[in-house]
Amino acid sequence: MSVCCVGIDVGGSHISLSLIDCGTGEILDNAVYKQNIDPQASATQIINSWDSFITGVLNKYEQENILGIGVAMPGPFDYERGISQITGVQKYESLFGLNIKQAIRHIFKNRAVPVSFINDAAAYALGEYYAGAILGNKRSIFVSLGTGFGSAFLVDGVLQTSGEEVPKNGYLYNWPVEDGIADDKLSTRWFIQEWHKKTGIWADGVKELAEKARKGDQVALDIFERFTENLARLMTYWVGHFNADSLVIGGNIARASDIFLDKLTSQINTSGFHKVKIKITELWENAPLIGAAMHVHQINQCSLVTEKRKTTQQLIPEKVFRTTPGKYNIYPGFPIGDGKIGAGNKALAEWIAQHKTVIIEGYVGVLWENFVANIDKELAGMGKKALWFHTDAALHSPQEINEMLEPYLGGDDPVFGRITDKQLSDWYDNEKLRNIKPDVNADINIVVGCGASLCGWQAPLVYVDLPKNELQFRMRAGCITNLGAERPMDAKQMYKRFYFIDWRVLNEHKRKLLPQIDLIVDEQRIDNYLFMSGDELRKGLSAMGRNFFRVRPWFEPGVWGGTWMKKHIEGLNDGGENLAWSFELMVLENGLLFESDHRVLEVSFDFLMYNNYREVLGDAAARFEYDFPIRFDFLDTFDGGNLSIQCHPSNEYIKKNFGMPFTQDETYYIMDCKEDAEVYLGFREGVDREEFYNTLIQSHDEEKEIDILHYVQTFPAERHKLYLIPNGTIHASGKNNMVLEISSAPYIFTFKMYDWMRLDMDGKPRPINIEHGMNNLHFDRQGDVVSDELISRSYVLEKTNSYTIEHLPTHGTHFYDVHRYSFDREICIETQHKCHVWMLVEGSSVTLKTQDGMEYDFNYAETFVIPAAAKCYTLVNNGNRPAVMVKSFVK
Repeated sequence: MSVCCVGIDVGGSHISLSLIDCGTGEILDNAVYKQNIDPQASATQIINSWDSFITGVLNKYEQENILGIGVAMPGPFDYERGISQITGVQKYESLFGLNIKQAIRHIFKNRAVPVSFINDAAAYALGEYYAGAILGNKRSIFVSLGTGFGSAFLVDGVLQTSGEEVPKNGYLYNWPVEDGIADDKLSTRWFIQEWHKKTGIWADGVKELAEKARKGDQVALDIFERFTENLARLMTYWVGHFNADSLVIGGNIARASDIFLDKLTSQINTSGFHKVKIKITELWENAPLIGAAMHVHQINQCSLVTEKRKTTQQLIPEKVFRTTPGKYNIYPGFPIGDGKIGAGNKALAEWIAQHKTVIIEGYVGVLWENFVANIDKELAGMGKKALWFHTDAALHSPQEINEMLEPYLGGDDPVFGRITDKQLSDWYDNEKLRNIKPDVNADINIVVGCGASLCGWQAPLVYVDLPKNELQFRMRAGCITNLGAERPMDAKQMYKRFYFIDWRVLNEHKRKLLPQIDLIVDEQRIDNYLFMSGDELRKGLSAMGRNFFRVRPWFEPGVWGGTWMKKHIEGLNDGGENLAWSFELMVLENGLLFESDHRVLEVSFDFLMYNNYREVLGDAAARFEYDFPIRFDFLDTFDGGNLSIQCHPSNEYIKKNFGMPFTQDETYYIMDCKEDAEVYLGFREGVDREEFYNTLIQSHDEEKEIDILHYVQTFPAERHKLYLIPNGTIHASGKNNMVLEISSAPYIFTFKMYDWMRLDMDGKPRPINIEHGMNNLHFDRQGDVVSDELISRSYVLEKTNSYTIEHLPTHGTHFYDVHRYSFDREICIETQHKCHVWMLVEGSSVTLKTQDGMEYDFNYAETFVIPAAAKCYTLVNNGNRPAVMVKSFVK
């Protein structure tokens, strides 16, 4: 047996199969197998019928020589992922939302054999290209005339689905014809309806009318005449627009070509396209079989390993161990006891296999295709055949979703949009969601995807979570899309849509689901999932909410980034890049790690606030609710560059323009610096607003450097000094600083006004926001006012033989404050209904002891949080010199 691919054609009431020689495109042994199918049957009955039919055929051949399976399917269908979208046509309704690709995989011994799907008209065209009427033609159009109007455009045998030369997806069915569309006016039903209008009689089909036309029936001839004119008008346009050298016609109506082909050819040729070859299909019903098989062969030949994540930072290992005292821990796990975290695809599948129906919800960015394939493989190994239904089938079209979201995306602004007020249900057609139904005859029914719970199934709920750092690494690799988007976009545009829309909508949906979650899954290790029960998740969150937590930090390079973190923090992947940021406590993007048996399972920080915001925030809970108010992060410019000259919006401006509840008020705490390090802060005395604005505009428009020191003051950076940056203040960290940025929680609302004429990491100019900045700048913060009001002057609050507590006053507009503690041995602290955010800024490590009896070590430069509900706790200095710690809290 030669090397071949399987070609399958799924018709309205049948399924056909042939093995196709990959070298010649010929049908092996000239054997075409066919079986009738009841399109009204249940999903299980249809899949089982396919299974028995295909298995029976393939048992006659050696499957080791099969390179792939290509399936021609009628639409609507998600051909890329193999998910049925067929609804409202009274055929295959039970398959709506079903992952046909996964169902097909069950049939084959080797589940790694690729399976591809292709529109039936496109398969027809490819079949004719490889072995029929299109053979040898460079630019071809194929149309299928039958129950609907199918079309495909080919260049050298490659389907063309986008670009100015072809209609979207290569589809002409919705192209205008007379007062309707091609699908209605150039199809079998049009012939039948026209005959009925003129005679009052219903015909059986085009074959009957063709026989009448051949016998000279004038009504039938007139109908064919009008059909020919409409078809000629449509195809003349596209033959010219596509510059086609051939037009091939297939489908049942093509069997009446003796009535219309000559006239069609004449009309197109006399319209100026006399060189185009117009032919009738040669392969007929065999064409889709050949085309589907050769399509999967094309994919095999062109397949590339798709990059899943783009970053120099390594994936978190399944098991981690605490660092020695004094060594920064990049994977801080909250201990929840042994035996709480399950590991592995098989173990997860065993949990799922206990249930007849399962809902698997999840976050945007989850690689569902990998997830389904991995778990389905394990279920099959247990003898379980699952039906996987996908909510994506019920999504509104990408165009409808884009129109819905347009008001929130800020137009051409590269960075800023507006927080959406949409709900997840707005992405879906609710009637289609209701059409996703479990099959009582299936071993297991699983509905999977964002919004799976909206289908209304009564079943256990699994939630698949993804850390936002991994989401962004996948985004940069181009392997994921925004919620409901057709394809990946530029990374900056994707991030904007995530930040202002997707994350907000899915977080709110997650909040509502949290009490119902039966199993939580950490999906970031795509070949080895970790999971634990919903009860253990909620218990673990509650334990955090009354003891402590430290989010998992993550590290990012930047155009101004430095070397301090690379030198002082072990376990970071060097990768040849600088590191600009560590997101120590940037809560919208950080995750929380639970540790059991050294395994660490990560969930989004949002879960903690949804479950325990009152315990965490104490007397600030009513004000901030689910929004954790304080942010800690590192800005590393050691041996790097200056940050951009920038400012942040006022409270009123950020609410009015971006929908945010509060603004980005900052401070710089200098952890470390070199002798020449500086902080840019406030204006020089006498700076004129108009002159500054004109200078910025000229610099931007003419790509011209400016002497920023003519306008902005600099101050020597000093270790352990706090520089105050209330909103509207011009500022930047200079090079050779290691800044602990203590801030209110928003973090992308930085208006860059001058950026030293440099390019970003992607080689493109960084976005500049002069107008936003000018709308917020305080020009009264200049001269001596800056040194008097924007450099904090510490004073002692309390001093004993063993400790000192200092107040580092923040600005009057800051809603948070900063204290600094220095102690030799240990100190007991009461929360007094406040949430405390800590960092050890000098010393090696401290041990935290809580009233619950928990103990945990925190090392130099680590950020951790004591919730208000902890009430009283003790910090023990593990070093030989005084521990110096910074604490921030809501005033």
